[in-house]
Amino acid sequence: MNSIKRIGIIGNGAVGLLMASLLADDYEVTVYGRNISSPDERLSITRTGMTNGSAHVSLKSSETLQETDEDIFFVTTKAHQVEGATERLTGKVPVFICSNGIAHLDYAKRRGFHLGIVEHGVTKSRGGIEHRGLGRIRIGSSTGLPPIQIKESPLRLVWEEDIEQVVIEKLFANAIINPITALCRVPNGALVNSPYREIAQSIYHELTPLFPQQVPYTYIESIIASTAENRSSMLRDIEEGRPTEVDAILKPVIEKAALTQNSLTVIPLLHKLIIGASASC
Repeated sequence: MNSIKRIGIIGNGAVGLLMASLLADDYEVTVYGRNISSPDERLSITRTGMTNGSAHVSLKSSETLQETDEDIFFVTTKAHQVEGATERLTGKVPVFICSNGIAHLDYAKRRGFHLGIVEHGVTKSRGGIEHRGLGRIRIGSSTGLPPIQIKESPLRLVWEEDIEQVVIEKLFANAIINPITALCRVPNGALVNSPYREIAQSIYHELTPLFPQQVPYTYIESIIASTAENRSSMLRDIEEGRPTEVDAILKPVIEKAALTQNSLTVIPLLHKLIIGASASC
């Protein structure tokens, strides 16, 4: 693969803007979003929190996306938006889907796309974004793509040889942290205390038999600790009246349990409660 000079970020939410702003020092970055009125604008991004700074990048409508305009794409949309966001792409240029859940795994393989996991904590704030937790962006491929190198930055973008293991680890974290924080209206750090800790452990014990990959509970604890002050994406979605990613995160788990004849109690209940909470917003 030729050296990377142009990076396309599909999705202008908090994660997409964080990636764009931190990559803009070394690359020509374009953010593709929905409902962009002008065909080509300049977007100013201001970061506060763990990393302070600003950047200026190109902003274009997703409807104008041309695959050959970029050397690599990162898809940072919500899980239910992934297929629509990538319909103009063929995979000839590497595409890394960085959405939550596992619902997109088969889709990515079918389309020849690749996978990514974002461990940073970030929210949109008035006038910019707040970088609330430092982590990594872990990317990889299950289709034989050679490792891709991105210049060193606070994003800490690393190549993973077993990216599906990483995706399952993140699924565990999302399936545990997001529903509890969303329903109880608490920040992530609350899960170290009762009664939230016991609920978290119950979800973990239901998830563990469903996957051949081993995910130690210490990994969940590390994510809770590193994002302790964060309000989860599912909580923010409910607070702001947006659709949540509960179907992308929990529905595939429930379906997998049915196929493997594993009995679930807590996870289906949480799934229904989140849907109910979203409907009442």
